Amino acid sequence: MKVVYLLPMAAAAEMPLTMGWEEWKFSFGHFINGPEDVKRKAVYETNIAYIENENAKGHTHVLGVNKFAFLTQDEFLTMFTGGKGSVTSSDDTDMGMLQEGVRASAVDWTNVGNEPVVGPVKDQGSCGSCWAFSAVGVLESALALQGGTGNEVGYQSLSEQQLLDCEGEGCEGGWPYEALSYFRDNGVCSEASYGYLATWTPDSLDSCAVDKCDVVVPPGVVTGYSNVPRSLPALESALNRQPVSITVMVDTNFQLYRSGVYSHACAADEDINHAVIAVGYDADSFKVRNSWGPGWGEGGYIRIAKDVANPACILECSPVVPTLSPAVPGAFAAAVSV
Repeated sequence: MKVVYLLPMAAAAEMPLTMGWEEWKFSFGHFINGPEDVKRKAVYETNIAYIENENAKGHTHVLGVNKFAFLTQDEFLTMFTGGKGSVTSSDDTDMGMLQEGVRASAVDWTNVGNEPVVGPVKDQGSCGSCWAFSAVGVLESALALQGGTGNEVGYQSLSEQQLLDCEGEGCEGGWPYEALSYFRDNGVCSEASYGYLATWTPDSLDSCAVDKCDVVVPPGVVTGYSNVPRSLPALESALNRQPVSITVMVDTNFQLYRSGVYSHACAADEDINHAVIAVGYDADSFKVRNSWGPGWGEGGYIRIAKDVANPACILECSPVVPTLSPAVPGAFAAAVSV
C-alpha cells in the first residue's frame, strides 16, 4: 500500500468521534484514489461501525477516528507497534529487581514545575521502533532527574535512530532493556545530531553513524537496567522514582482510543506487542505516554485502568528502568502527591 500521508489538520480533541470517509481523508491529509480508495473506505467503514458499537457499551474509555482509522488491526500492528512477545532474559547489564518502596497517592512526571522531566510526545511513524522510543524516553527522564547528561543540564532529547541503525533490531521490533544495554557500552547521541528517519534495513548497521554524532551521554553513564516486580504496587513504587518502560497489548480498541480510562484485562491467549512509558498514576489509572504523536489519544497519552487483573497486559513482562552511575535519587516531591 502506498499513500501520501501528511500531518493531521486538526487535533484529535477537536475531531468528532466519527465522520464520513471523504471528510476523514481531508481532515487527515490523505490522497487515495482508484482501487486502493475502495479498499481503504471499506476498512474505514468497518472501523466506524466498531467505534459506534463499542462506545454504545458504556466503557470508561471512548473510541474515535484518528490517523489510523483506515487500517485493519493486523496492518496497524505490523506498521506501528514493534514490541516482541514475552521473554525472560538476564545478562551482565541486568542490575536485578528494583526494591519496592514508598508509594504516594498520585504521581505525574509530566507536571513537575519549570524543569521538564518528560519531553514532548514523539512519533515513531510507520516503523516497529516503539522499543527504541520507550527506552530513550525513560533514559531522557532518568538523566533529567539526575541533573543532566554531563554536557547539558536537565532534560535533553536523545536519539532513537541511533538504536535503529546501530543496535540491530531496527523497525522489526525489539526490547527496551536491550537498548539500555547497548547504551551502556556505546553511549547516547543527541537527537539533534542523529535525527529520526523512521527507516531501517538489515544493512543499516553499515550506516551506523555514532562516530559522527554528538555523544552527550558517554559510555558507562548508563550501567544497565533494573526490572520492576510484576505487580501494580511495585509499578507504583517505581513511578515514585522515575518514569518506567512498560509493555502493553495493543488491539483495535487501543488503536482507536480517543479518551477516558482504558479498561482491558489481559486474557490468557494475549501477549504484549508494544512498548510505551508509564509516567504516573492516580487512584484509578496509570498515565502512559505513547509514541504515535500528540494527535493520538489524550494528547499522545492513554490512561490505563487499575481495577482489572494485569491491565492491558502491562505485567506480562517486567517493566524496566535504566540504572545510572551514580544512581538516580529517590522520590522527588515535585511529582508526587502524598
